[in-house]
Amino acid sequence: MKKLEKEAVLKERVILVGAVSFFIFILPYILHLAINGIQPAMNVGFEEIDQTIQVEVDGRTVSIRLESYLVGALARSTENRYQDETLKAVAVILRSNAVCAIMEERAVDRDSFYTDEELRILWGEEYEKNLQRYQDAVKATEGIVIFYNGEIVEVPFHKISAGETRDGEILAQNLPYVQSVPSAEDMYADGYYMTMEIAGETLGGDFAIVSRDPWGYALTVKVKGEELSGEEFRRKYGLPSACFEYDKKEDFYVFYVRGKGHGFGLSIYGADALAGKGRSFAEILQYYYPGIEIRKENREDIHA
Repeated sequence: MKKLEKEAVLKERVILVGAVSFFIFILPYILHLAINGIQPAMNVGFEEIDQTIQVEVDGRTVSIRLESYLVGALARSTENRYQDETLKAVAVILRSNAVCAIMEERAVDRDSFYTDEELRILWGEEYEKNLQRYQDAVKATEGIVIFYNGEIVEVPFHKISAGETRDGEILAQNLPYVQSVPSAEDMYADGYYMTMEIAGETLGGDFAIVSRDPWGYALTVKVKGEELSGEEFRRKYGLPSACFEYDKKEDFYVFYVRGKGHGFGLSIYGADALAGKGRSFAEILQYYYPGIEIRKENREDIHA
């Protein structure tokens, strides 16, 4: 009986101590609410973002660690012959674009990166060596993203320009940090100039370039009475870029194409040429994207 009485007294004391502790803990919060009211949640900074990215795979989304994704995306976008500063510059672009996708809660395309299994097939015996280089580039730029006017921005990039990059003013979203800059080294790149043939019946007898931009890229083309944008046309028919001239032969068209990709933002080949001249990844990025800021996790500026 005494044992039961002791247990009851002990239980009452535990409840009393718990109640007092809870009141002491919660009292400052109650007073804060009484004085200030309920405050809205603060904006989430980059350092507070969940560091995983959603990827579309076979009609579903899967979560992948951001830094792991970046290694595969960097390998997908570049070649291991590029210099370290080039890889770092592209790694920063990819991270900035990925962070924008995370903040907007949208998934990225499956074709934007290589899986580890794909890298083993791609690199073969050089897998370990190449993987270390790409991991080092991602690690060396960890947390670094691109800002414009105080906001993290998504930036376009491409393989090879037509000798000068294009101005973002002609894009629908008008990106002020995407400006035309010389990239003359691109004209010496393998794949800068290419000829292609397309059957006349595929494009129709009325094929024509309706409009061009000042850099020689087709903005609108006419195919069998239908108008397509230059980018739609080059993707649909497999041209490396929309910067082309053409000749009509008897039963086919011959296309003379310059550059690889859409021509906006950083040219990877041009960036590698700058790296070869001793430019840092920050200097390369600031050359191709005038007016940007390169920061680490929204706190520390990385100066060129």
